[in-house]
Amino acid sequence: MLGGGGARGAAHIGVLEVLEREHIPVCRISGTSMGSIVGGLYAAGYTPQEMHDIITTLDWNDLFTDNPARGELPMRRKDADYRYLLDFEVGYKNGRIITPAGVVQGQKLLLLLRRLLLSTWNVHDFDQLSIPFRAVATDIVAGKPAVFGSGDLALSIRSSMSVPGAFAPTNIDDQLLVDGGLMDNVPIDVARGMGATQLIVVNVGSPLLKRDELSNPVAVLNQMVSALMEEKTQRQLDTLGPNDILITPALGTMSAAEFNRGAEAIAIGHAAAEAALPRLRALSVGPEEWSRFIAQHRQRDFDPGLVAFLKVDATHTDTAKYVDERLAKDVGQPFDPKKLESQIGSIYGRGNYQQIDYRLQQDGNDRGLLIIPRDKPWGPLYGKLGFELDDDFQGRSEYLISTEITATNLNHLGAEWRNTLWAGRIGGLATEFYQPFWQGAGGYVMPYALLRNEDYPVFTSNGEQQLAEYRIKRRYLGLETGWSPSTYWRVLAAFQRGRDSGDLRIGSPVVFPASQAADYAMTKLGLNWDSLDNAQFPSHGLRTDLDYEWYRPWLGGKVNADLVKFSADWVPDFGMADSRYHLLLGVRAASALNNENFFETQSFLGGFLNLSGYPERSLNGNQAFLGRAVLYRRTGRMDALFSTPIYIGTSLEAGNTWQSREQVRLDSLIYAGSLFLGVQTPLGPLFLGYGYAQGGHNSIYLTFGSLLRPTP
Repeated sequence: MLGGGGARGAAHIGVLEVLEREHIPVCRISGTSMGSIVGGLYAAGYTPQEMHDIITTLDWNDLFTDNPARGELPMRRKDADYRYLLDFEVGYKNGRIITPAGVVQGQKLLLLLRRLLLSTWNVHDFDQLSIPFRAVATDIVAGKPAVFGSGDLALSIRSSMSVPGAFAPTNIDDQLLVDGGLMDNVPIDVARGMGATQLIVVNVGSPLLKRDELSNPVAVLNQMVSALMEEKTQRQLDTLGPNDILITPALGTMSAAEFNRGAEAIAIGHAAAEAALPRLRALSVGPEEWSRFIAQHRQRDFDPGLVAFLKVDATHTDTAKYVDERLAKDVGQPFDPKKLESQIGSIYGRGNYQQIDYRLQQDGNDRGLLIIPRDKPWGPLYGKLGFELDDDFQGRSEYLISTEITATNLNHLGAEWRNTLWAGRIGGLATEFYQPFWQGAGGYVMPYALLRNEDYPVFTSNGEQQLAEYRIKRRYLGLETGWSPSTYWRVLAAFQRGRDSGDLRIGSPVVFPASQAADYAMTKLGLNWDSLDNAQFPSHGLRTDLDYEWYRPWLGGKVNADLVKFSADWVPDFGMADSRYHLLLGVRAASALNNENFFETQSFLGGFLNLSGYPERSLNGNQAFLGRAVLYRRTGRMDALFSTPIYIGTSLEAGNTWQSREQVRLDSLIYAGSLFLGVQTPLGPLFLGYGYAQGGHNSIYLTFGSLLRPTP
């Protein structure tokens, strides 16, 4: 009998190691939460050593995120990383606002269990496993335990460890299921109900907090739940008889979330079983009986075969056709679970699904796949918030609050309508309708519009003093089309018709025009590549953008200009054993080739990592260049879950802006550098830094943003 305890449950493996060494066969298994994972794998034929290898080599940080690796996300999802949005969304459905039922939906966990248990794909009666097994979950609606002895093994185990608030509940037979530990964390009664007469019980539950540790509302709430679980557990333990054996590994203060300490927990479980050997050895069997147990206790033979057919369950999704198009090409190919996981992850990365599961199915002599996508129940209308802040502690501060509202799955190809509102240094709104097409939705068309007002500071040529400030009004309509043959790159073309106008808010109207305006029509070609693993503090990858814009007097436009813009950020992977250190090499360049001067051709420098030491956007011109090298180091434990990453770093920068191409010279570059502390907060990256630039310019910065700092 294997109890629940989160990461502490890895100790079960250590106990099983000792049982096998001592030739003690296990006849029945009941498990809760982590105990159901270990118990289910053992019942399916895994050895303790195989489970030891799985537990200690898993990337738990990755497992407890739903999205695939950033490189596998569609380019459109990657674009969202540079809009400074919080990683939390709410939905609007049936007249009310809905939030996700869990921080983690359990997408990767379910797919992992599905792959590990493939050999049992056609076992629906858990008594038919190599060892009869029961998984215990909690029916949160009825408030009672739910015991699974049949059905879908992987889904039953996933349900058993749906920690409320952390993992989203699962749905099986109209039951809303959460972690079994709430009702039966040490399922002794379940084991007895299976016919067990002599029990080995492993209790790995967390101890109650001490008085001085109950210092905040969250701790008190957790203690309340833990106290109720402890009372139920003790009632179960009180039923143990003199022939039953209770093993309580000395896990101390190890947290239920410290999955990075799996090897340590296994060793502690091993030691606890060793301490119980005087009683355990009475259960040992002879060589012949042990050989029969070992012969039976093995994984079933599994021949992957060819995928003869593919079906998509449309019961809980509006985009079944899209999913079918993405996966249909694998029909007739050998079944490869890891490849399928990657493909499902790429589809899941669109951001519209709560879960995408799969199951093997038999139809006569043919074996195929049933894909089960489930749209987010809090959609299809979603909202997100974003926040930016820049303060140089010299009297100049700026903020930007953004709200993004997206309507998804507007047709069977997965069209989206996104609307963005800004308040602060930028005010206004933008709207775009994104329609994917082609097999796999590699192509798209997107009409869009924008109404936006933003501050445009005017400084002296050396950036030392602000002379004026305009409020620029930007208005445009456009149509973009593009093609993204893979998740790493995209080529696009766009046409845009707009008008920029500016009103003087600060400054002398004698020196600066009170207002100015420009109507324009623009055609653009663009090429984007993005393989960065992280948009805030990347550890490897490359992001590059190349745009060429033609401004011509079409459809009422009055501007004739050519503008080329290039940016690249590269984080090389040096393959060092210590991955704490990272080097970001970046380049920004823009040129109005004919020196035409209006707002759309202007580029800005100044601010943190953007010629540090200068005020934000204090340098501007038709020509711009910035090169930089940023070295940063992550502190603290790298493998800890739910930790707050903290970075210390430094930068070297060189760049300038010029009004004409003739003024661009190497000897006019400005050199700068910075020292900074960066923290990955729930609101996004927060930086506190000091910058110094050639000529005595220096400043202290407090800013929300990104090391990449793209212009919104």
